[in-house]
This record gives sequence, C-alpha cells and structure tokens, in this order.
Amino acid sequence: MASRIIAQFIVMGSGILGRAVFQAYRQAIANASKTGVAQEAMQNAVRKAGKAINAQEARQILGVTEQTSWVEILQGVTGDSYTKTKMNLDFDDSIRMHPGVRRQERDKIRRLFIKHVDRKLALHRDDPLNRLSIKCKDDVGPSPVIRWISKVLNRHVTEIVLHISSHWSWPLSSEVDASETMCQEFWEFCSVSSTTLKRLTLRFKQMFDENPKSVSFDTPNLVYFEYSDAIADTYPKVDFASLGEASLDLRMTHEQICKAKFSEDDLFKEEEGTMVGNATVLLMGICNVKKLYLSDNTLEVLAFCCKPMPVYDNLVHLTVKTDRDVEWESLTALLKNCQNLETLVFEGLLHREGMGSGECLCKPCDDEEVPTCLSSSPVKTLEIMKFGDICEDEDMDKMMEQVEYFLETMPNLEQLIIHYETSIDEDVVEVLSQFQMVSRECLSKCKIQVISDNLNLSST
Repeated sequence: MASRIIAQFIVMGSGILGRAVFQAYRQAIANASKTGVAQEAMQNAVRKAGKAINAQEARQILGVTEQTSWVEILQGVTGDSYTKTKMNLDFDDSIRMHPGVRRQERDKIRRLFIKHVDRKLALHRDDPLNRLSIKCKDDVGPSPVIRWISKVLNRHVTEIVLHISSHWSWPLSSEVDASETMCQEFWEFCSVSSTTLKRLTLRFKQMFDENPKSVSFDTPNLVYFEYSDAIADTYPKVDFASLGEASLDLRMTHEQICKAKFSEDDLFKEEEGTMVGNATVLLMGICNVKKLYLSDNTLEVLAFCCKPMPVYDNLVHLTVKTDRDVEWESLTALLKNCQNLETLVFEGLLHREGMGSGECLCKPCDDEEVPTCLSSSPVKTLEIMKFGDICEDEDMDKMMEQVEYFLETMPNLEQLIIHYETSIDEDVVEVLSQFQMVSRECLSKCKIQVISDNLNLSST
C-alpha cells in the first residue's frame, strides 16, 4: 500500500517533482495527522498533482524500500528527513554488454544507455545528490560523460565514481564552467576541484597507451580516493588534506616500461636518479593516509617514477598486490618509511628476483650477507592472500620460504593469517605444522592461522 501511495504522490509534469505539489502534499499530511485520516488526505492531495510514476522510481526518490512501512514513511516526510536525504544515482552499462550481444546491437545499446542517464539526471536535477556512479564498459564517448559530471558538481555531490574503459582519447576543448569544477580537456588535461567531495573513484583504461598531460586534484575534504590510470606528465596541484584511505593502480606506458626495465642505453642505466616518468607529487600528496592499497603496477611506478620515496608516518594498514614479473625493491624502501605500520597484507607472494645489493625482503642465499628491513618492522599482523596460487611446483617452495623468512625476522609480529587456495585438507595441516616449527627466539609470540575452503586452523 505504501509503495502505491508514494507512486501516486510523486508526479512528473515536466519530468521533475513540482514544489507546489510537494508543499500541498506536506500540508495534507500535517492536517491528516491531526484528524487520523492520513492516507485519504494524501490521496486527495495527490489526485490533483497529475501523472504518477511507478513505485520503484518513487521509492528511489524518497530513499525507501519495499519493506518500509507506511508509518515510517509518514514519520519521515512529516519530519522532513526523507526530503533532506541525499540521493545515490548509479549507472552501469556493463550489465547490458554480455558476450552474446551482437556487434550491430551495441550502438543501439550505447544510445539507450546515454538517453537513460540523461533522463534520470533531468528527472532529479533539483534533488540533493550524495553519489553519482557511472560505469561504462563500452565506448559511450567523452562528451556525454563530461555533460553528466558538469550537471552534478554544483549540487554538492559528496561521491563520484567513474569506471571508464574506452577506445577514445577523451579530448574536450571547452571548459566546464562551475564553482565545483572537474575536467578541462578531459582526460588529456584534467582538474578535479571540489570542497564537497568526500569520496572519489576514477578508473580509466584506454586502448591508446599514452600518459595524460596534466592531472590535478584540489579536494581538501576528500576522505577516500581510488585511482587507476597511466601516470600523468605533471601533477600541478595535489591537495588531499583530509584523506584517510587510498587505493592506487598507477601504470607506466609500454614505452616507459621498456625504457625502465629493458633499455640497452648504458648511459640511462648508469645515471643515478634518472626516472622514466614522475609521479612523485601525487604519491607525496597521499602521505597522510592511514590505509593504503598499492597494485603491482604502482610498485613499478614507485621504483621508476618516484624519487625520493614518500614517508607515510600515519599509515597503519598497507595492502600490496604482487606479480611474478615485478621486483620488490620499491616495496623494501617503502616499508622502511612506514614506521607506524601495524597490518601488512600481501595479495600473492610471487615476485621477480631483484638485482640490487641493498636491503631486501627475501631470504638471502647461504653465502650472502644481505641486511633486511624486516628486522626493525613494526608490523603486528601479517596477512597473505592467494597463498598456493602457483604456476609451477617450485612456486610453492618459494612461498613457503618467504613466509618462514617473515616469521624468522619480523620482531613484533603477533598474528600471521594465511589464506590457502586449496581444497586438500592434508595440505592445510602440513603448512600450519611447518610454520609452527619456525623458531622465533627472542621475538614476540605469534599466532598462526591457516584458512582454506574447508578448514580454519590456528596454532595454540
């Protein structure tokens, strides 16, 4: 009943909720509350309003669910809480882009998606907005995306999520004129400036392998930042004064990777401090975060596109995604600059063996005396994801050896959690047994936990 009444109440006249109708509705509710005929009064008020929308759109506008009772809706509207609640608008065209969709149908689907977003933004253009989320798995093109962002930035939006995978190079010559601005010649030149944004997610993946020319972030009140893109040539302004959590997937272009890792230019290799790009300003800008996620691509950016290594004094939780083709040299330097780190999470353990002669995270050969930064590590909780995710038999030996080295050298470790990707229970028991045998003489007592699909075993 509540849903039907709401659907009758919310009208579309010119596509937008009329203020006069809403005031009439609230007055009817107020009067009805005194006389005990709330539903009848509301229906009388709404009958004059015009054409109704469906119940689902009505619930979305008021921020209620199918389970919301009539009493709750009545209390919410009379107390003005629902009218002040900000909306979330989420658009995702990936659900339409199934593998079975024929090529000739994709243009039609794309056009329908653009019209759908335009219609929804027009319908709710006077409503306070909390989040705008746009996920485009196909090429909607830059112009519609810029148009959508421009429409919401002046509405004190607190969260923007953009996931864009495209063949476009995203040029835009015109300037977005707004007090809360984003995008000037997006994405080649981009500036995000907002004092209301609290959460920002930008994920870009393009067929054209090139670096953005300039990217700026003037977002002093941002608390969460998720960013995936090729590193820019410059970062003129980076203001993350309130940032508490960040997730970075920064990438070098193919040309930069080849120059950094496979260059035959001896002069380039010998010149100390030479970088193939410069993301230092951006990485320095997030140094106040307490929680940080770094992809394997970002580890390479730290190695070849960032000097000096940023200091993360506030960081207490770090997650690192590893890859068998990526070295840990930059991770070693990073951990030395995280003196208050409490939790370290690895997504995988396989990595490329480094050629450096400095400190490392790996167990040295018997005839080598290589110092390790782990001996002064403040980490109390170590978590290993994707343990046992291997391509070759020797990969498992490397993982076992690496974890044992962690146990032998990390003085403050109190808990080791291993997520073992196996369905063989005997293997889980054996791994736990082997790790329990590792000596931690003169080190803190460490509880070991091994979790698989079937078992969850812990040391006593």
